[in-house]
Amino acid sequence: MSSISEMAAGSGDLAARVDKTLSNPRRLTVVERSELLDTQSEEVFDSLSRLAGSLIGAPASFLSIVDGGRDFYKSQHGLSELLASERQLSGRTFCHYVVAGSEPLVIDDTHAHPTWRAVPVVDSLGVRAYLGVPVLLDGQPIGSFSVLDKSPRNWKPSEIETLVQLSLAATREIELRLALKGAKAETERVNGLAKANEELLAVIIHDLRTPLQVVRMSAALLLRTASPAERTHLDRLLRASESVRSLVDTLIPACVAKNSNLMVRPSVITSARLLGDAADAMGMVAERAGLRLAVDPDCAGTVLVDYPQMLRVLGNLIGNCVKYCPEGSSVTLNARETAGSIFISVADDGPGMSVSDQLHAFERGWQGKDGIARQDGSGLGLTIVRGLVEQNEGKVTLVSRPGRGTEITIQLPSAPACDATRSWEGDAKVFSSQ
Repeated sequence: MSSISEMAAGSGDLAARVDKTLSNPRRLTVVERSELLDTQSEEVFDSLSRLAGSLIGAPASFLSIVDGGRDFYKSQHGLSELLASERQLSGRTFCHYVVAGSEPLVIDDTHAHPTWRAVPVVDSLGVRAYLGVPVLLDGQPIGSFSVLDKSPRNWKPSEIETLVQLSLAATREIELRLALKGAKAETERVNGLAKANEELLAVIIHDLRTPLQVVRMSAALLLRTASPAERTHLDRLLRASESVRSLVDTLIPACVAKNSNLMVRPSVITSARLLGDAADAMGMVAERAGLRLAVDPDCAGTVLVDYPQMLRVLGNLIGNCVKYCPEGSSVTLNARETAGSIFISVADDGPGMSVSDQLHAFERGWQGKDGIARQDGSGLGLTIVRGLVEQNEGKVTLVSRPGRGTEITIQLPSAPACDATRSWEGDAKVFSSQ
């Protein structure tokens, strides 16, 4: 006999032990983790219940999951039509005693002892013989695999062992499901980390382009007046920068770029200073392309932004002008303040964009016909721009008219007056172009 049966024979504090077990928080947590409560019937469990009834020769068999106040029948065979339809039962049941014990509960005749005779299902379901085995998960009893009979019977050791093995089969199925779910979640987590690394790598690679261009142009400029010894070093510098540029061009197509999860370190800076620094850093690139790059002298406002990130944004936008505007075009940087916001614009008088191109301009990896024909871009520049602007609590919009130029406007929050002393004093002129 099981320990529960022994306690029933001597009565004592059996009811208190059952109640304590049913309400055990750790057990209830495991019951929830099983994800079986209130779920649809499934053939994998239904077949085990049918098999139990067939092998043991019992008119009814079922797998119940027991929470704090009811039995939920995950599977059943031979129960009354009403119970089979509702699939749950409240009040004291034999399954509660199984959950409170550690061994099979074997009752040959429920009328032979007052404890078992008092269980409500004896009358409501006509139970005269009961055999139940605990279903364990993480060492906690979450339910019972049971068979019952409406006539007294002596349960044979072979029948008890059969039910034990079927209970273990149900447990293995539950454990396998949870393991697969855990493996899937871990796979998704690892894939997410890998994707984030790819995205960060793509942004870094992309942002190397313009600094490399500045290095190459500066070295080429110095070569004009360099001594023979200096020319040797400058030639090496040019060859090295060309190798890095070739590597960047090779790596970018293999990366999927989406600027994300970058830390923002906001500081206060005037719009005039921000635009002036951007123009200063990109001036040589624009000059070589034959573009006139100018900052509107009437720039207004002070912004609270991540200074290096905003320089990258402006570098991308000016770089796009350099790419797509013909020699002789003008690029103007401007800033105006309206109702607590600063509107920074980069406007050119170049070829402009079609309506269709404007609709896709900020999509990751997208390029228009001109960009594809040039084969010198990755379609990441405006994606990076939008990501950085949004991380700085701003918005970016694009307006373009074919043949009349393009203007991209960045709306940023103006800096509160009390933050005016938190100015940015560093020098991080690192840019990127599409």
